[in-house]
Amino acid sequence: RSLASKFANIEDNAKFKPDRFRRAGLSDADVIFMKETFELLDSDGNGILDLDEAIEELQSFKMERLEQEPLMLALRACRRKASSATFGDFVDALSPLLSSLEATQESLRKVWRLMDENRQGSLGIEDLTRIVSKYGIGFTAEEITDMLEFANENQDGEMDFDEFYGVFVRSQDGS
Repeated sequence: RSLASKFANIEDNAKFKPDRFRRAGLSDADVIFMKETFELLDSDGNGILDLDEAIEELQSFKMERLEQEPLMLALRACRRKASSATFGDFVDALSPLLSSLEATQESLRKVWRLMDENRQGSLGIEDLTRIVSKYGIGFTAEEITDMLEFANENQDGEMDFDEFYGVFVRSQDGS
């Protein structure tokens, strides 16, 4: 970016009103963090992400996969709709993922509904493999098997919502 566009960006940030982009479960600080992330990925500084470039750039960052996944899921969700995204599009795609990071039973139930597409009430290895592939998460077959074994308390080879929810309750309790 040119020096002039960097100064223009500083001026734009001073005018930025996070409350225009606030969604349920997000604070102004969350929106500002999302704006900073958006600008980092907006390589030409025009306020519109080229999603293929942004996905490629994100993959090149040296981030832990779990830190990167909500952002990658949001970018891919935008990409399924169009080849570019405005900041508003980015917020719409990312905000449900960020607000669902709060492990309330209600928020996890929403995530479960997305995962249990066929409304079977449980997920097996094939379902988890499909989900990982669909959202481009990039876990190996071994990692998916490990996750299912960790969650599957009754050892029936499938995970139901209570077992899924239990993983988050255990992780919050430190167990």
